[in-house]
Amino acid sequence: MSVISFFVDGIKRNFSVGDAQSFVVGKDEVLSQRDTDVVYDQSWYNNGYTESDFLSPDEYDALKEGLTESVKRIVQKETSIKTEGFSLENYHHYVTTDEDHLKIVSRTRDLFSDDFNFPVLTLLPRLENILNFKLSDIDPKTKEKMHIIVRINRPQSKDFNPPHKDVYHGVDIDNYIPLFVNFWIPVCGATNKSNLPVVPKSHLLSENKVLRTIGGSEVEGNKYRVCVIKSWDGKNELTRSKVKYGQVLIFSSHLIHGLALNDETDKTRVALEFRLFKA
Repeated sequence: MSVISFFVDGIKRNFSVGDAQSFVVGKDEVLSQRDTDVVYDQSWYNNGYTESDFLSPDEYDALKEGLTESVKRIVQKETSIKTEGFSLENYHHYVTTDEDHLKIVSRTRDLFSDDFNFPVLTLLPRLENILNFKLSDIDPKTKEKMHIIVRINRPQSKDFNPPHKDVYHGVDIDNYIPLFVNFWIPVCGATNKSNLPVVPKSHLLSENKVLRTIGGSEVEGNKYRVCVIKSWDGKNELTRSKVKYGQVLIFSSHLIHGLALNDETDKTRVALEFRLFKA
């Protein structure tokens, strides 16, 4: 195993990576352009992301209640765990083994609207109003329905993706740039010790300044579909988003993000994630 390092809000973190992995740079080109990045004309495009007001306190409470019931139902279906008194923040007190957690996240990272016991797609018009254009959960190229992800990150755990760009899967595997935008909605446990880190303006970098793997990665013994980015323009610093409850973090699919370490000691962090296409 080799070791790579990153800084999250100035704190150095070391991670092991598989020795078989090779890091390469791309071509002298910026992938984020007007015709390849659906947020190109947004006022915040230069930064690559924004934290936008989204739900009223009552609407946020309703979302959290609905998601709690949805996750509890998955826990009941996938494990033999008793869920009396279950809450999302205390998920780790109920799901106490990696084996059970893997069973649950194998479902929660690949959900569709019918998997929720509340009308989750009613959130889409709110997101459309923020961006001022229509959204779709259907990939216009493949005609496949895009899944919804419930990110569950236990405290002091390895429940995170390495730094990556979401467009790379399409670029590397299918030789095209998917035209979607990312929405990350904090539901519980989201603090300055657990929020999703991003790299501002990283979508503007030429690919020959991004050192990364191709075709997945292995970090801390976990295999990922995403490619780990080791450095960008010679840097390795990420900044946690300041997104709050009732807000949504919106970011370009070309933006480097990840390494959402949950440094809380007794709070599971849960977020709802959409990747939606411009209709």
